[in-house]
Amino acid sequence: MNDFLQKERFSLSLEQAIFEEPYRFEFFQLMRLLERIFRDKSPVGYNSLPENEVANFRSTLSLEFPASEVQEIKKFHDEILDRERTEVFVNFMGMLGLLGAMPMRYTELAAERARYGDTALWYFLDIFTHRAISLFYRAWVKYHFPVTYERGSDEFTEYVFCLIGLGTAGLRGRMFIDDESLLPYAGIINQKPHSAVALRNLIADYFEVSVNVIQFFGEWLELEEESLTRIGVQNNKIGINTIVGSRIWHNQSKFRLQIGPLTFKQYITFLPIGDAYKALKSIVKLFVGDEFDFDIQLKLRAKEVPSTILTTIAKRRPMLGWTSFLKTKPFTADADQLVLTG
Repeated sequence: MNDFLQKERFSLSLEQAIFEEPYRFEFFQLMRLLERIFRDKSPVGYNSLPENEVANFRSTLSLEFPASEVQEIKKFHDEILDRERTEVFVNFMGMLGLLGAMPMRYTELAAERARYGDTALWYFLDIFTHRAISLFYRAWVKYHFPVTYERGSDEFTEYVFCLIGLGTAGLRGRMFIDDESLLPYAGIINQKPHSAVALRNLIADYFEVSVNVIQFFGEWLELEEESLTRIGVQNNKIGINTIVGSRIWHNQSKFRLQIGPLTFKQYITFLPIGDAYKALKSIVKLFVGDEFDFDIQLKLRAKEVPSTILTTIAKRRPMLGWTSFLKTKPFTADADQLVLTG
């Protein structure tokens, strides 16, 4: 018999469980779910009329010790207003009941009158019950940001966007990633000065891959025409502005990201044709700005290195310079020859 009841309990959908067994739910979670079910109705505790709100709160006419926060839920059709309404009978706060604000005599009186079909006193006092509990729930929502986020009108998300430099709508939607996916990393992004360790941790956590940052990675910088040395013309003061050649070696404005070892599936996504490559560039540019250059070195696991086979099948077709490995026997070391421009 117990097994049968257990199966019956878990066979109910969430919405069925709310209305048939509301005592199994904590009050705040119950209201949170009701708001998601009745999205077309106004949340409680604001300036809407009670009949337009998600639910109306009622006191329980009983002096028994309450076993749960919510006694029952009634959903009915209001013939006068011609709409569906929901009433939530609670066992806390309110005017009536064992834990009500009014003396118990009023609960006894309201229950006695209700037995004779006179519910005027009960409904009158529940006007105050509904508003008090509505404001109580609204106060709880104010400091529980996931609930306001679900409503799509929370201010907390906007505050966090400001911390990462995306405080206005015009700054968003310009990267190859969902802007909200960066919110969990607001602490790292907002930290100044930015460090290589912070960048490594950010990328490693976002893409769930191993990352290494090589700092002071040198590069040749081509000089502009007016910076070149020409005998008898310009920049020919030895020790002051003389430069031999048309380029200089600079190792203070570039770093290298080593990504991997990667599976072949991950490797493909980090190629310029993949989504991870575009997302990676967006994240790095947001983090370091335009002050630094960088490149990306991909490391493919040795056992994942494919053989180059000429084929017309798009998914297996080798891409020259990216996936076309000269392989005659299994690799013993990870393939890290590919370096992409950041």
